Order: sequence, then C-alpha cells, then structure tokens
Amino acid sequence: MLFLTGQRKGTIVLLVLLIGVLLIPRYVLPNRQHMFVFTPLEEAVMDSIPVPSPAPAKRTATSGRRQPLELNGADSVALVAVRGIGPYYASRIIRYRERLGGYYSVKQLKELNMKYFDVDSNTSSFTVDSTRIRKADLDTMSFKAVLRHPYLEYPDVQLIFNAKRKYGKVSCAVLKEHGVLPAHRLKKIAPYFK
Repeated sequence: MLFLTGQRKGTIVLLVLLIGVLLIPRYVLPNRQHMFVFTPLEEAVMDSIPVPSPAPAKRTATSGRRQPLELNGADSVALVAVRGIGPYYASRIIRYRERLGGYYSVKQLKELNMKYFDVDSNTSSFTVDSTRIRKADLDTMSFKAVLRHPYLEYPDVQLIFNAKRKYGKVSCAVLKEHGVLPAHRLKKIAPYFK
C-alpha cells in the first residue's frame, strides 16, 4: 500500500505524458540540428540581421599581443577587459588598491584570494608603476587611520604609537633602527609610509 488508488492513477497518467512528450518525438520526427529553436523563416530573418563585431583590443604593433595594464591607474572598465576579471573582481582590485595606497607588485593581487582568476598565469597582463603609490606620514596619522591599512594589525599599530611616544617622531627608518616591528612586516609596509 505505497500509493492510494487515486495517487496510482495520477502517477501512471504523469508517466505516460512524460514518455509521450520526451521520447516519442525523438523516434517519430526527423533529426534536425535546430529542432524546436527556429523555424526556417526565422532562420532566414536571423541570417539577414547584421551583427556588430566587438571593438578590437589594444595591441602592440610588434607582437600582436595586448599591452599590459598598469594596476595603479586602471579603472574598472580596463580591468574588466582582462580575461577572467569581471565587475566583481574589478571592484575588489580597486578597493584593495585604495586601502593599500597602490600596488608595488603584481603578486599583491594574490592577497585578494580570487577563486576564479589565476594571478600567476596572468602576471604578464599587468604592470605596476610604483611611483603612483601614495605614501602616508606616520607622524600625522591617527591610530584608526594607521589601523585601516591592510598590512597592519592592532598589536602592530600599538607598537608604532608606543614608539612614537618614546622617540618623538616615527617613520619607517625609526621603526627599522629600533626594531619596533619584525623585519618581514616592516618590509611589507615600507612602500606605503614615509
């Protein structure tokens, strides 16, 4: 007693309809490539409509390849033109660039953890102009402003401001001289602070 009588009849009718709709046309109708998509009249009309060709990509005269895109000056339209980068990734790249102050290496794109874009295989698509990096002055910045930098965590900022109170002025040179931050952390933040 899996089904009631009414349910059994309904199930049988449903199966017969599915078989009739899905299987019978395959054996009765001739094989056509575009069956149920276009009628012959629609195909003729579609063939007569001109299709605009996409704008050609910017290429160099010598190699025929795309010119590398400069990361620190690229807008979202230019980034979306790179294969594998859509509007979402383009906005993430730009927002991260703003938080950092600019990119000093193409490898920094790996820090965004883009699942569907392989940075290693696309490094030749980008260049970086490190002169466009905005350097901030640690002496004039507030605690919160320094904490917003992606490479610094709360304990690091505390150490920087303790050094500022202790030594009067603080800069990357002072931090390095007195060993305030670990060398690997100092190397990462050096391009961004005076």
